[in-house]
Amino acid sequence: MYVFMGGTFDPIHCGHLQGARQVSQLLSSDSIYLLPAKVPVHKTAPQVSTAARIAMLEIAIVPFPEIHLDLREVHSATESYTIDTLKQLRAELGEQHPLIMVIGMDSFTTLPDWRGYKQFLSLCHIIVLQRPSYQLVQSPEHHSLMQQRIDNSDELKTSSAGKLLFFQQPPLNISASEIRLQLQKSLTPELLPSAVADYIKQHQLYSSMLAAT
Repeated sequence: MYVFMGGTFDPIHCGHLQGARQVSQLLSSDSIYLLPAKVPVHKTAPQVSTAARIAMLEIAIVPFPEIHLDLREVHSATESYTIDTLKQLRAELGEQHPLIMVIGMDSFTTLPDWRGYKQFLSLCHIIVLQRPSYQLVQSPEHHSLMQQRIDNSDELKTSSAGKLLFFQQPPLNISASEIRLQLQKSLTPELLPSAVADYIKQHQLYSSMLAAT
């Protein structure tokens, strides 16, 4: 079983770490991978360098042996399309190995806009992390995805792909955009790992964006 959570991680925060750890516990898995995007297609470009984002990820996961990094997208010469990553992972894992992609509710809301989204469930399972502030308005495209919804996470382990599971996290209403706003105001967000906050302060990240706005 290969479980991964993609994202910009700009910056990595406690919400990301909590989600990864809870999914790992849900699946009784000793490994979950954070897979940072190099050039995200459906979001604004990262506001710090790729090297800085990777450094913050490496710092943040030190206390959590179950969380690892998969840097295939940042090392790729092309833009980060999830469909390409899924095809690559499926080729590596083979047809029988469970492949599980973890996304947030905000990403699931926009999923029909993603390239090749109709192929996703033929390649992987999807776990959607529910957040209190997001309400899903189902489009016809979402309706077809919801036909594959299950409630028992054990079903993700017995097949390689094709299932959709919504996982309700304990409330932790946080986003990277809110953290960046606080950092721009020279505040230290409570839900930013202290080691990551120290790195940001040391390298004067994010606060410099005030001059450009």
